[in-house]
Amino acid sequence: MGLDHLLTRRDVLGATAGALAAACTYGLRAEEKSVSKRSALEQPRIALLGAGWRPDIKRNGRGIAIGLQAVKFAEMGVVCDVDSIARDYACQKICNGKSLLVEDYRDVLSRDDIDAVLIATPDHWHAKMSIEAMLAGKDVYCEKPATVTINEGRLMADAVNKTGRILQVGTQQRTESDHRFATAIALVQEGRIGKLQRIEIGVDPGNIGGPFTTSPPPPQLNWNLWQGPAAEHEYITERTHWTFRWWYEYAGGKLTDWGAHHVDIAQWAIGQLDSGPSRVRGQGVFHVPYENGYPTRTDTFNTPSTFDVQCQFPDDITMVINSGENGILFEGTEGRFFVNRGKLTGLPVERLKKDPLPKDYLERIYDGPPPASHMSNFFDCIKTRKQPVSDMASHQRTITTCHLANLTLRLGRELQWNPETETFINDSEADQFISRKARPGFEIQM
Repeated sequence: MGLDHLLTRRDVLGATAGALAAACTYGLRAEEKSVSKRSALEQPRIALLGAGWRPDIKRNGRGIAIGLQAVKFAEMGVVCDVDSIARDYACQKICNGKSLLVEDYRDVLSRDDIDAVLIATPDHWHAKMSIEAMLAGKDVYCEKPATVTINEGRLMADAVNKTGRILQVGTQQRTESDHRFATAIALVQEGRIGKLQRIEIGVDPGNIGGPFTTSPPPPQLNWNLWQGPAAEHEYITERTHWTFRWWYEYAGGKLTDWGAHHVDIAQWAIGQLDSGPSRVRGQGVFHVPYENGYPTRTDTFNTPSTFDVQCQFPDDITMVINSGENGILFEGTEGRFFVNRGKLTGLPVERLKKDPLPKDYLERIYDGPPPASHMSNFFDCIKTRKQPVSDMASHQRTITTCHLANLTLRLGRELQWNPETETFINDSEADQFISRKARPGFEIQM
């Protein structure tokens, strides 16, 4: 699907100064933050889209985390969020209150003194913001998962090709400082467990909750703008901030949350970063009734709490994604080992003491020196224009596997998938879930 009729750079830059002034509710004035005769390579200026959550709601959001990482390499020019309390808090945490505060992301994209954006909004905003940012001439760091549908990923990958912009996805397991996951990939690819037969991916169970009560949105939150492309619903506190993840309207539950990390590593290990499974089937536990793939209640978390999904890949490799111990178990004809963010264990790992991997194995995995960090790799790529370590093309393939896992649970049956055409095989009902209609006024133009 092409992007010829997506929002153009001229459209994006056409926002008026008056609209920008209205959006800048407090903080430094726009004209005070403009920098003339500035080299983006020497002094990149960035904006954060999606600040995170208030300090009294469970934890700080990813926006604050990646913002703190990014200001080691660039100046934070704008903090944008539809929750005024969240954006003020994030601005204080990241840059001591020294950035412009904006409610509407379109007023960020209209600025020619912003070189790149960090996107840490709820997932349902990722594709639209990323595509419009690239068309506006910005490079993009987008938190994972980058999409809520399969088609969004294709559009984002096409936009990268169309614009030549850098898009780094925040799957930071690719660049863990101790290279635990890269070592796991090397163990598989160097044949240390023989022929790979099975991969078991464990992710934490999803949240259970509801029914919840509706209420007027709080005065600091622009609820209409928060919903954006998603279907319109009455405000429920649990739909927003950290708990957005348990609603299909905005995310994909644990299967796209942790799945975005572990499926990514697994498909990298088996050389499937440009393809995908041919069949998916499984069972899941939902706490809201489903009909024809859609939840029948709007007041209860609707992503599965537990699940067991089997995905069939080429070379007779089965990938299982379930609610087991968080991590990845690789099993082959000559052994098995387990890896997660805390450990790398198993007999093949112990054998490395006497029979180490080749000295250049990391260079082979990364096709060059391993990045110092995920965020440093992003800013290096802004300068070199090389593809980042977590590019959109490969993420689109791995997150598609996660979406397929969710769809087989929602539809309650096995699905056959053609990774070449990115369509289901003889299944018009399933094809309807490849994309979804955006709320009027929030479409990605096609």
